[in-house]
Amino acid sequence: MVVDPEVTALLFDFDGTLFRLPVDYPAVRRELGVTANVKIGPLLQRLVDDGDEAGLAVITRHECAAVAVGSFAPGALDCLGAAGPQAIVTRNSRNAVMAALASAGLGDGLLIVGREDVRRLKPDPEGVRLALTRLGVEPERAALVGDTYHDVEAARAAGTRSVVVRNPLLEFTPPGADRYLEGLGDLLAGRLPAC
Repeated sequence: MVVDPEVTALLFDFDGTLFRLPVDYPAVRRELGVTANVKIGPLLQRLVDDGDEAGLAVITRHECAAVAVGSFAPGALDCLGAAGPQAIVTRNSRNAVMAALASAGLGDGLLIVGREDVRRLKPDPEGVRLALTRLGVEPERAALVGDTYHDVEAARAAGTRSVVVRNPLLEFTPPGADRYLEGLGDLLAGRLPAC
């Protein structure tokens, strides 16, 4: 699995990249008492900033419930089973990621940096930097594989390469990545088209 000859470690986004996590966000908004037009990303960051454990627990509960009806993206399990340093860096709860990995018999020894581990969520590079430190890998030797602008911006700010896996559920593909893939299978096959 090679992104670039100099890349020795892969960091993966979770939701939308490795796993399709169909969280019932209208129910989350109702339970948190916010309007339908409130965006989840800024809401998450606000809950983290405020130390609102009860609010974060609501979102975590809904994420964990969504694992049962979610699914791994094609090629995800093969990528996670490949050799080399890896981590998952996500704005999701570590508990939801661990539940999904456990459902596939994975997770032992895999580094997961969830929202519980940082003060600033992607697109801030804090989670990427933490994963690199824990893996003992220099930024220029790593790539963050994701599907949104959060991933591209976090990678750039952390000094890593960015690889975007096109997500047909998103309205647009974020600009500015170092590489674009049609699916995770391209990562395994080494078919890495230029930007």
